[in-house]
Amino acid sequence: MKKEDFTIKDFACSFGIDVDDISNSCKELISETDFKYTVIEREERDKLLLNVIKKIESDKQKIGTSEREKVWEQGWSENLKEFVKSNGDLKKLVPKFIRSNQAIRLNQKYVMPSNPNFELDYFSVFRLWVFNEYLKDFDNIYEFGCGTGFNLVVLSQLYPKKNLYGLDFVPSSVNLVNKISEMYGWNISGHLFDMISPDEKFEIKNNSAVFTFGSVEQLASKFDAFLQYLLKSKPKLCIHMEPTIELYDENNFIDYLAIKFHKKRGYTENFLTRLKELEKQNKIEILKVKRLFFGSLYMEGFSYIIWRPKDV
Repeated sequence: MKKEDFTIKDFACSFGIDVDDISNSCKELISETDFKYTVIEREERDKLLLNVIKKIESDKQKIGTSEREKVWEQGWSENLKEFVKSNGDLKKLVPKFIRSNQAIRLNQKYVMPSNPNFELDYFSVFRLWVFNEYLKDFDNIYEFGCGTGFNLVVLSQLYPKKNLYGLDFVPSSVNLVNKISEMYGWNISGHLFDMISPDEKFEIKNNSAVFTFGSVEQLASKFDAFLQYLLKSKPKLCIHMEPTIELYDENNFIDYLAIKFHKKRGYTENFLTRLKELEKQNKIEILKVKRLFFGSLYMEGFSYIIWRPKDV
């Protein structure tokens, strides 16, 4: 099978921008990383499709249950132990749900990357672009559902003078974020925060941006309280990098399987629909919605939505 290369032009198309809008740091990261892949076709594709369907049918995981809280607490505890044991190796902060060495989704096809870390490396480029493009003008940046803090590490390196806040609903995440800050001297602080039952007393400061990455998906569609909290707190910008079921094409078989997987596990639905309702009510302004047409074996987790509350 012929190898293809995911180029700077392809990244620009995925992000919904012109090539000239990609920063030099992103271009440098792309040029030094292997983004070659082969499209999976014929018998190999059929075998992969069958395995995906079997996975969807047999999968028992349910989002938003009490058992999942224990899983997250244990998972981030493992990252914390590995981080401390390694004397602060930042590679130990990569969440284990970003898997290596497997087929991925690209432009509504399954492909096999040459680089086993293609998914993580793609996200690294995307994240760097988002942070460069949208977060440079804010004094305070809040990540809700920060997990290991690996996004806050990148922000600390980009913007060492900004105030960074990592919020999560399990203590192990908060402890890990604070340990990162302690070991590296970065301006990050961790805080307990439940997005389903927000603490109204937790203040978002002036000239702030907030973002999520794969955390709204974990709310099992119980996002209204969090949205109301944001509307009251009035950050200047909100960015969500999340799987967004409304953006799939149900008439495409690859997309249809992602929809089935999304629904089977109970990931959040109708988040974008709710934001559009709020925009019609003149409460927010949606600045951009973009499906990246990129994702892991079972779903796309990297679409992005950018909006801001309106003063009415």
